[in-house]
Order: sequence, then C-alpha cells, then structure tokens
Amino acid sequence: MRSINMKLSAAIATFFLGNALLVNAQVSSDGEPFLLEEITIIGSKADVNTMSGTADFVSQEDLDRFDQIDLRKVLNQVPGVYIREEDGYGLRPNIGIRGAVAERSQKITIMRDEVLITPAPYSAPAAYYVPNVSRISSVEVLKGPAAVAHGPHTVGGAVNMASLTIPSDTAGMLDISAGSDGFYKAQAAYGGMSGNFGYFFDVLTYGADGFKSVDGSNQPTGFERTDFGMKLLYQRPDLRADHLVTLLVEGGEEDADETYLGLADADFIADPYRRYAASQLARFQSDHFNALLNYSFSLSESMRSNIKLYWNEFDRSWNKLDGFWAGPTLQKVLEAPQQYQRQYFVLTGQKDSANRDDEILDVTDNDRSYESKGAQWSLNDERSFGQLGVSTTVGLRFHQDQVERNHQPRSYLMVNYGMESDNVARGLKTSNKAETEAFAAYIVSRLSFSAVSVDLGVRYEDIDGEVSDFLTGTQTTRSQALTAPSLSGIWILNEQLSFFGGVYEGFSPAGPGSDAEHEESTNYELGARYANDRTSASVAGFYSDYGNLIGRCRVSDSTCEPGSEFNGGEVEVSGVEISASHTMALTAEWQLELAAAYTYTQGEFATTFFSGFPQWGLVKEGDELPYIPESIGNVRASLLASKWRLEGTVDFQSQMREVPGAGSIDKDVHSDGFAVLDLSVSYALTDQLTLQGLLLNATDEVAITSHRPFGARPNRPRSLIGRIRYEF
Repeated sequence: MRSINMKLSAAIATFFLGNALLVNAQVSSDGEPFLLEEITIIGSKADVNTMSGTADFVSQEDLDRFDQIDLRKVLNQVPGVYIREEDGYGLRPNIGIRGAVAERSQKITIMRDEVLITPAPYSAPAAYYVPNVSRISSVEVLKGPAAVAHGPHTVGGAVNMASLTIPSDTAGMLDISAGSDGFYKAQAAYGGMSGNFGYFFDVLTYGADGFKSVDGSNQPTGFERTDFGMKLLYQRPDLRADHLVTLLVEGGEEDADETYLGLADADFIADPYRRYAASQLARFQSDHFNALLNYSFSLSESMRSNIKLYWNEFDRSWNKLDGFWAGPTLQKVLEAPQQYQRQYFVLTGQKDSANRDDEILDVTDNDRSYESKGAQWSLNDERSFGQLGVSTTVGLRFHQDQVERNHQPRSYLMVNYGMESDNVARGLKTSNKAETEAFAAYIVSRLSFSAVSVDLGVRYEDIDGEVSDFLTGTQTTRSQALTAPSLSGIWILNEQLSFFGGVYEGFSPAGPGSDAEHEESTNYELGARYANDRTSASVAGFYSDYGNLIGRCRVSDSTCEPGSEFNGGEVEVSGVEISASHTMALTAEWQLELAAAYTYTQGEFATTFFSGFPQWGLVKEGDELPYIPESIGNVRASLLASKWRLEGTVDFQSQMREVPGAGSIDKDVHSDGFAVLDLSVSYALTDQLTLQGLLLNATDEVAITSHRPFGARPNRPRSLIGRIRYEF
C-alpha cells in the first residue's frame, strides 16, 4: 500500500498552524464560555432554517413519542429518505437518501457525534451496525450541498446520531416497557455536573421472543440486545480560552435468531409469520465497542476549533442458510416452488434430504471482524468586513479501517423437520482482509450580504485500499483521488420566508479491491421554507444526474463474488420533498399538533446493458431503479395537554420495484405498498412518573417489505406495549 506519511505530516502541520492562529486570536470580552460540546452538525430545528441546503433535525421529543427502537420509524419523519426493513424490529435498517441505494445503507455517510460509526465505511460500506435509537438524543439528516462536508459517501447525504447529553444538574431515569410477542425494554441513566466535571452513565437492554414460528420446531425467532454508555466531561473557561473535553465510551452485544430466508408468495398469503424448517439454525451474534475523545476550544467569539479521536470495533457471526450445494438458487426455488418441488419440500421440511448435492443444505457462518479508527480536526472562523459576513469551516480527517472475512460453510440434511450434519468437511468459502487508509479535507465558506448568503465548498478524498485473498494468495491494491465542489445559497426574504438552492458533485468510492469506477453524480436542488410561531413548511425539488452507479455484490447473491462491484452507467433521479407542521389551540388546556412529510421520486437507467449484478441483470434504457418507492411519507396528529398526550401516526409507502423494469409494477417482482397506523396515549401521573400505552400497527396491516435476498418477508404485526418512565 502506498505510504501515507506525507498525508499524515500535512495533516499535523495544518493542525498546528490552525492552533497557532488561535493563540493570536482576540479573547472574548465578556468572558462567557463560547463552546458547546460538538456532537451535532445542525444543532436544532430552528437552525435548519438558516441552511442553504436541505436538512432535517429530529429532536429528543420526536424520538420519545412512540418509545421507538426502530430507526426506520424515526427517519420516516424526514422527507427524501427511504428505509427498507428486514426483520420488523429495525435491527438492521437499509437507509437510502434521494435515490442513493438503501441496500445496507452503503451509499450514505452515517455518523455518531459527527464521526464515522459504520464498521468499515471505506473497506466494507455494506455493513450492519447503527447505534440503538433509545440511546441517541437527536438525529440530523443532511442532503444536497449541505452534505459536502461529510463523506466519504456524498451522492445522497449524511445521517448524524448524537449521543445522550450530560444534564446540567444531577438527574437520573428509569424506563421500562413490556408488550406483545415477549417484547421488553429496560433502560437506566444517571449523570450530572460537579464543578467543571460532568459524567453520564446509561445501560439499555431490550428484546423479544419474535412474531414468527418455525415449521416443526419450537426454535425461537426473537432477539436480545444489550448496550452501555459512559460519557465524561471536563470544561475550563478562563481568561485565555474556553476548553471542553469529553470522552464517550460505548459497547454492546446482540444475539438474534434471525434469518435471510423468507417465503414463497403463496405461503406468505396463507401465513406471513411462518418460517421454513430450513431456517432453524439461523443466528446472528455481534458485539461492538467504540470510543471517542472530543476536544473543543475557543479563543474568541469569532474562532473555535475541534479535535476528535475515535476507535470502533465490531465483530459479528451470522450463521445462515445460503442454499443448496448444487442445483437451483433459493431465489429460483421460492419464485417457482412447483418447478423446484424437491428443493421446496426440503426447505419446508415436508421431505427428508436425499444424499445428493441439490438436496443438501448449505449453512454458512459469515464471520467478520471490523475495525476503524481516525483523527479529525476542524476550524471555524466567523468575521465581518463592513456589511459582508464571512464564515469559514475547514476540516481534515485521517482514517483507517479494515474487515477480515472468514466464511465457513457446513452441510446439513433435512431429517424429520430437523437439520442433521452430514459430517462432511467443507473448505472456507471466503477468507480475506480488506483495509483502507484515507485522507479527507474540506472547506466551506459562507459569504453573507444583507438577506443573501452564498456557500462555496469543496471536498477532497485521497484513498488507498488493499485486499488480500488468503485462499488464492493474491493481493489487489487500488488508489482513488476524488474531488467534489459545491455551490449553494439562501435568500431570507423576511423573518418567515426563505428560498434556497444549490448544485454539488457527489461521489461514493469504489471498494479497495474493485475494478469498477467510483460512483459519481451531479446533484441539483431548489426549495423554499416558511416558519412562524405555529406553522412551518418546506418544499424542495431535487435532480441527481449519475455519471456512474455502482452495484455491490453481497454474500446472498449467489451468482457473483461477494464484495465485487459493477458499473451501472448513467442514471437520472428526480423528486419532490414536502414537510409541514402546524400547532393550534383547541381550548385553554388542549392543543393540536399536525405534521406531515412526503417524498415523490422517479429514478431511471439512462442506458441499456447487461450486468452480472443479480439485482440488475438485463437493463433497458428507461427502466426504473429498484428499491426506490415512488411515494413515501408520514402523517402525525397529536392532542396535548399538561398531563395528557394522545398521538397517532401513519407511515405509508407505495409499491416498490425489486428489479429494474417499466410499465405496470405488478408484472415484476415488487414489495407491497402499505399504510401502518401507530397510536400512543401517555399520562404524567406526577412530575417524575409517566405512564404510556402504545398500539403499533393498530390495523394489523400485513405487507411484503422485501423479496431480497431469499423470499417474501413481513412487517411487524399489531403490538401492544405498556411503558413506565420515572425521572429523578
């Protein structure tokens, strides 16, 4: 791999130069601390209105409304975001933004406290870990030019999940929930400030027995998750500088009896919560640990700096059915069970396996270890030159990540609805290590004159990757240098109304061992915002012109090498995002809040080609992109009083293609459209004690959320949950 000493030296030199500038800066005249802990990008709902690009802020109140554990439910409140669920509980969400593919959230940048949190965002971006929703204080979504400062994946946008904050006074919380299908959640937190020191500790455990049943077995289908967090803080405002240091340490583990294996459509119609006998050995286990040291300091009202050092580890083992040793793929069997009757009967347990490869089941443990670490530094300077205001932010990041894959298959025979090993030794399917070193830099300057502000930005990434294949003894290296400029502006017509627009180049790097071109797009947006004391509304149109789209092969794609990448050529994505909220007083005691978010999207391939990527296959010019719903949205109504909260929300989505196509969507493989109603009622028994009841999926809507990778899988059925929250 190419040496990175020069890049690291440049980063260190720039860091010391920035600090030297700070030492000579003017000290704040009022002596008040200037800094807050830098874990958010936007900061608040009100700050969204000052941005020249589209952005959304989901507050702590929004997160608490329905005691969410599912990130999909949270992000449904944000227009321009698509989430494909897999398990009904939100354990592994697939997130996409503005046409960027939702598959494993691989084309967006996901951050925790403004640092990269996915296990290996360069070496293996299609990974699973995201922070638990119950342990975040806010979610920020940045789209369009607003995302240029946050890479490496900027074609769609970025999501930042802020950690829980340290309370200014000593405080604690106990939060307990229980409900249908053995669901439970218990969380405790305690923290506060003592002089210049702060501390916060929290622990979370939740799980369920699951809502599916395995044919001929009492095999559980639920999950257990446990998480802990510790945050320590030190702040020192003095006559020369304001300093704030935080240390965040988090860890956790998951044990889930979860499977990729779905159902044939006819079986789904008969019983959507059934699982075939061949899924009984499925088990996902993982553990993670992350640490973040965050140092913020300022020497004046006009200039501040921030340094972050981070380290993340994530290990997982997923024992899952991959198919048969020979013969048809699982996709083909489930698409045409009558044609492949023998294999179908083996999957369901209706037939014992004959000792032949096309009836022997392949169960592979996809064992992987991830590590990422890095350092990033930013400097923000705000100055005025007469009527011209200039605000500039410069950022540098040095990052390393890696993934080690060891995929061990084992073979089983179906015998009387049970799976018995055939005791045949099988060699590893995959044994490799991918690692990447990346240097990133960005600068964004805002020029403000009267009511008009213009943002000029550019992002640069220098990426060196290497893949060592231990089975073949080969080594592949790749270097990429990517640059993305941006231009955007906002015109604040008055205190209520503003217009914004912009254009930027987005990119998503190719993998370290790939020979595909990197993904790139030119993105445009134009919109308006309105806000007063009771009403807020936003509308934005977007258009993304992709010079190249990347498809990335997964382990479940049996016709390509896992991790290999494919060029999809030119693609066009366009759409409209709308969001609105309104609050009105009904009586002296009660008020009504209404909120809605809606996205309309169209995405088409601009060329005709045949791809070895099984999700594409034969593509014709004008075919619509898979996994992008035409319509998706959320509507909420809340009746609020001093002690009562009665709330209802509807998440809806149109049918969604799962293969490229044109014309009637019903003729192709697709997921169902749905509208899911959630209800909540809460009562503050005292200032400290709150009781809440939730009815999720109140109408018991059943929908196929996806056929990928192996058959139809359902959403979560109707669930009743009771919750007690005590604050002290």
